[in-house]
Amino acid sequence: MAKVVLIELESAADGQICRALAIDRHRVKHHWHSVVTRELLDADIVFAGGEPARYMSLLKRVREVHPTLPFVVVTRVPETRVWLDALEAGATDYCATPIERRQLRWLIESALLAALASYGCQAQR
Repeated sequence: MAKVVLIELESAADGQICRALAIDRHRVKHHWHSVVTRELLDADIVFAGGEPARYMSLLKRVREVHPTLPFVVVTRVPETRVWLDALEAGATDYCATPIERRQLRWLIESALLAALASYGCQAQR
């Protein structure tokens, strides 16, 4: 079970993601502002949407204090330029709605495996 934070997603995407995550019993929190909080930093994965300037600004601030937090940008329409901008800014991944449950599962499993690998590397030091 993962701790998932959803930030400013459009209502249709938010509902779709929440329903899919509930099936797999993930813990979901909504974060409705562009402030980096302990709750946000304690997440296993973040899905952020809304205006590009807002999620890019939040992503930049998150990367300053938590460079490895999985941060997925979610948009309504897939656009190559937005995808590339998000990845260049440090997003872990990018997806457009509708998002399939298996895609969410893959994103979350990848985030959890990366976190385990990161902790393993830190423990060996």
